[in-house]
Amino acid sequence: MPVPYGILFTNDEPDTPEDLVLVLLTVAFLLVFGLLAATLLVGLTVSSLVTLLTAPGQLARLVRDRQLRRNHALEHATINVIEERYGPSQLAGLARPDGFLIFGPISPSLALEAAEEGLRRMQAGEHRLAIHPRCGTTLVASQLVLAITFLATLLVLRQLSLLPFLLGLAAALLLGPRLSPLLQRWITTDARVEGMRIEGLRPHLVPLRLPWSSVMVPVPGALLVRTSWGDEQPSSRSVTILTRDARRVEAGRYWIDE
Repeated sequence: MPVPYGILFTNDEPDTPEDLVLVLLTVAFLLVFGLLAATLLVGLTVSSLVTLLTAPGQLARLVRDRQLRRNHALEHATINVIEERYGPSQLAGLARPDGFLIFGPISPSLALEAAEEGLRRMQAGEHRLAIHPRCGTTLVASQLVLAITFLATLLVLRQLSLLPFLLGLAAALLLGPRLSPLLQRWITTDARVEGMRIEGLRPHLVPLRLPWSSVMVPVPGALLVRTSWGDEQPSSRSVTILTRDARRVEAGRYWIDE
């Protein structure tokens, strides 16, 4: 039988408890999602401002510390030499004024051999060894790109939304890895390592403070490659003395780590 025009049939049955629960769950999900999104955007705004304020200062300090930048270059060269032989690795490094640390499953003899080869090759002109794609500089570069893009888009739109975050994330993923080699080459490393010498290698020791004393203990999987420069006297021996405070004392031809 045809339905006459103008007549609207509705379902007058009351909502079931299952329908009410579904509605409440949907509203709760939207509220939680909105709260998380707002927290993320506010946190990202603050983080971007902090990055813009602190990252340039960190890079400027590296520019002024040439010794640290050259040790950073040798750290990269060492890992590059190892990965040329054995392929990608899980090794990590950290430059220090007196050398660099290398972390990961590696024998001391291989680490020392790779460091010496990397130093020789950089001194012979292979400055590309000072650049490594997994350097922490890549993270700094990505954070800078994300912060600049996010804040610039935020200023243009003048409203807090997901669009500045998405644009910043895309820019960081695309430009961060490409900007990192430039920052490494000109700011965070210095491949001009003429006059550098490798003093040797030892386990990385950290102080373990006990109620009655303090002892130096090795960090598992961490090695310290020590370097010296110019007219510094090379040490033929390293002595570790366990005392309450850790300090370095120069004694003739020897460096004594206290």
